[in-house]
Amino acid sequence: MSFLIIPCYIKTKWDIDCLTRLLESVKNQTIQFEKVYVIDDLSPFEYQLDFNFIEHIRLSENGGPAKARNIGIDKAVSENAKYIFFTDHDCILDSQWNEQMTNFLDKTEFAAVGGMTYSYGKTLYDYYHDINGTLNGKWLLPDKKELWYMPSLNFGIKSFVAEDFVFDERFPTAAGEDVDLCLRMRSKYKIGFCPKAKLWHDFGYKSTLTGFKRFVNLFKKYKSSSATLYDGHTVLLWDNSESIYSGNAHELNI
Repeated sequence: MSFLIIPCYIKTKWDIDCLTRLLESVKNQTIQFEKVYVIDDLSPFEYQLDFNFIEHIRLSENGGPAKARNIGIDKAVSENAKYIFFTDHDCILDSQWNEQMTNFLDKTEFAAVGGMTYSYGKTLYDYYHDINGTLNGKWLLPDKKELWYMPSLNFGIKSFVAEDFVFDERFPTAAGEDVDLCLRMRSKYKIGFCPKAKLWHDFGYKSTLTGFKRFVNLFKKYKSSSATLYDGHTVLLWDNSESIYSGNAHELNI
């Protein structure tokens, strides 16, 4: 049984439009999820969702995406999930995403898996993210047989992993908490890569001209988590990895 966890913090109509678009792609999966948890982290924007296949959990206090995901993990484990998958509200799943992620975990010894993420937009900033692999995982070098880490927008674990590792709630925003989880997880388990599990992420750039501030703020947000992340993982100072992008998203020999 595969369960999907979607943390969200809805601030604008654009956010709810993104979430609605994501849930439409969830509804159109070739293999349906057993459960879909949409976990609202005390959003300031009032909204309703007209999807009968989701469990909409509204938190009473804002705790950040790490805490929201952990609440979903606890529920999934208590309901005997076999696989627990994660994505974000501003993503769009390929129709075979669940099928490909599930098949990968079924057929391999990997305890976790990441898929292939593409930019939804067409600006120069979106193009940069695609060739940089900004929101894709990183190969562990030199063999490229497993991932060093994988961002949580396109990620899944076998449920027994949650008995040992969950997201660190000291990370208050969506920056660094997924890298931290993966690096801790790799002390015991391996993370595989499934290029056939595709999704698209909407960075929200309206145009190349107007998107520069949003582009800069994105990397400022990532940098904001650096102190907490480096404090726990000095190995990051000697990065022995390579970002995944279209040119090196090859199939593993497994």
